[in-house]
Amino acid sequence: MNALMGRSFDFEVCGPDPEGVNVGRMVGHVCSTTEPTAVAVAEFTGASGKDLLSAVIVGGDIGARIAVADVFDFDKNFEVCGTANAMGAAALVGRLLGASHTQLVDAYGILLNLMGGSYQSLWDGVDTFKLPGAMAASNAVLAVQMAMAGFRGVKDPLNSPLGYFAMYGNQSDADRALNGLGEVFYAKGMHKLHPSCYGNHNPIECALEIVQSTTFEPDEIDTVELDVPPNRVKHFLNQPMTAQDAQPRSLFSIPYSIANVLVRKQVRIEDYTAPQIYDERVMALSQKVRLVPRLPVGNNQASRLTVTLRDGCVLSRYRDAPRGWLVNPVTPADVREKFWRNVAFAGVIPDTAAQSALQMLDELEVVENVSTIVNLLVQPSRLGL
Repeated sequence: MNALMGRSFDFEVCGPDPEGVNVGRMVGHVCSTTEPTAVAVAEFTGASGKDLLSAVIVGGDIGARIAVADVFDFDKNFEVCGTANAMGAAALVGRLLGASHTQLVDAYGILLNLMGGSYQSLWDGVDTFKLPGAMAASNAVLAVQMAMAGFRGVKDPLNSPLGYFAMYGNQSDADRALNGLGEVFYAKGMHKLHPSCYGNHNPIECALEIVQSTTFEPDEIDTVELDVPPNRVKHFLNQPMTAQDAQPRSLFSIPYSIANVLVRKQVRIEDYTAPQIYDERVMALSQKVRLVPRLPVGNNQASRLTVTLRDGCVLSRYRDAPRGWLVNPVTPADVREKFWRNVAFAGVIPDTAAQSALQMLDELEVVENVSTIVNLLVQPSRLGL
C-alpha cells in the first residue's frame, strides 16, 4: 500500500540512476518499490537501520541493473515498475528475511509468474499506473516467503528460453546488468521537486522562470508553444486536462503542468488534487499549449517554452535538464524542504514526530530498530494515542 500511495503524485525519488557504461539508460521508478518494501520488511523483522540501508542499496542496484539490461521503449516494453522493480524488491526481501541462495533463485522463479504491467495507463490517465510498482512490492514478498516455505520456482528465471529476458525483455543483454556488479552500486537517486512525471519538470521550470520575471494575467496569453524533440509530440505527456479526466491525467500532462504555473504562478501538491485540477482557467489554457518538434533528438528533457501575449510581448525560456536530474542534482536542503512539504500536505503527522523521524533518518546507520522510525510516521490515531 505504501508503494501504491507513494506514486499517487508521481513525486517519489526516481532511479537509482546507472553509472559507468550504463549511464543514461532508462531505469524509471525502482525506488518507488524497493524502498517502501524494505521499510515494511525491516519493520516486520525488527531490522536495524544498517540492515535497512544494506537492503535498500542491494535492492535498488539489482532493480536498476535488470532495467538497463533492456533497450527501453514506451511502445514495446512491459511497465518497468512491474518487472525490474519486482526483481530488485525480491533481492532485498531475501536479504532481510535471511533467504538462502537456492531459496532466492526459487523466489525469482516464482516471481517470473507474477509480474507484469502496461504503459496504457499513462495514455489513459488513470489510477492503474500505480499498480505495477505496488504489485511488484507485494509479489516480491510473496515470492520470497513461498520459496522459504519450500515452493519451487523456474530453475533459470532470467535466461531460460521462456525466462525473464525472453518474455519481458526488449533486445535484452544480460552483460549490461553484470557490468561492475558488486563493485559499483547504483544508488544515486534523482529527487523531484515538483509533483508529476519528470517529463513535465523542465516545462514547469521554464514556466516558473517566465512568471517570476514578468507580470501578466492568464487572459492576456495568446499562444503557448513548447519546443521539444520530435519523439515528445506523439506521447502520453502531450494531452491536455479535461473535465472528464481522472486525477492521474494531470500528473502526465505537459499542457496541464504549464497551464497550472501560468495561472497560479507556483506549483503545489494541492494543484494536482481535485477540485484544483478541474479549474476552468487551467483546463482552458492547457488546450492552448502546443508541443512543436523543433529540438534535436537525443535529450528528451530539453524544453523551450515560448509564451506570446496578446500585446505582442514574447516570453521565452530554455532548459536542458530538470532540477534533481543526475546532471543537475538538488541539495540536501532541497530534499528536506520536500520532506516538510509532504508532511504539511498530509496533515496527519505532528511536526515533533516528523522532526524526530528526520533526525533518525539522518543517522540511520546507528538506529537499532527501524520500527521506531515507522511509529513516528504513522497517524497518531492509528496507534491509539
